[in-house]
Amino acid sequence: MTTKATTSEVPDGTRRGRASTPANSYHPGSGSGSGSAPDTVPDAGNQAVPAVVPAPTMTLEELAATTGVPARTIRYYQAEKLLQKPNRDRKDARVARYGDEHVERLKLVGELRDRGLKLPAIRALLEEGDASTRVADWLGLDRSLRGSWGHDEPRIISSSELSDLLAGTPTGTQGILEDAGLFSRQGHAWLVPSQPLLEVAVSLVRSGVDVDLVIDAARILGDHLGKAADQLIDLFVAAIRQGFGAGVDTAVLTDALRPAAGEAARIIFGQQLERAIEELLNDTKRLGRR
Repeated sequence: MTTKATTSEVPDGTRRGRASTPANSYHPGSGSGSGSAPDTVPDAGNQAVPAVVPAPTMTLEELAATTGVPARTIRYYQAEKLLQKPNRDRKDARVARYGDEHVERLKLVGELRDRGLKLPAIRALLEEGDASTRVADWLGLDRSLRGSWGHDEPRIISSSELSDLLAGTPTGTQGILEDAGLFSRQGHAWLVPSQPLLEVAVSLVRSGVDVDLVIDAARILGDHLGKAADQLIDLFVAAIRQGFGAGVDTAVLTDALRPAAGEAARIIFGQQLERAIEELLNDTKRLGRR
């Protein structure tokens, strides 16, 4: 193949010869932008095919700006093995380069943390098996199981609403109930974790029951019912591992268990109160003590 000499202008005004090349030849540096890959490259059949363009990457600072996660936190997540290792810049290996996979992982970690999951639990989800499947399973279970099992949700009430609620109670009742965690200050308002429980406590105090006795009774119930709840969860986890609920949508199963749990607790607790009262009435010596 022969080439034909051509001339071209250079900055100093002289004319220098260069060789023309066939139209289907590829030379580095051709295409859009100096040093960039061409839009197409030839294949073995001498036909142009699209070139592979590397996905854009970001520095640590750019990743922080994109995701809203501070650079210090990103480094911490890397150290805790919650975030994939970055690639290294081709020209300067000291510079870390991050891609879309890092953006998605940071969003996922943030969502799991917002749902109350601790970092060790998040790491376990991401490390074991297919991370995407495990996280999806957990998120589905989280949506099904979370929520009120007592038909009760936290509420924010104003100071005037709290005053109305506590009307008719002895002086000092508000401080004792606040110390017991039945409500807490939120700026100029009050957070009430369970208004029905607060109303029960206030009703007992208004009826003449000492407020300290009410708080002690609530603590006893909380301690023992808390242990019962832990044991029930362990029982159902063991049953699920043995095949219980296989093939049944978790949401359907949860919807069936949620009202049954409250009703069963009410019935069983009532039965236990009747038993304890019967034992008390049959214990004349105990009744005679002062």
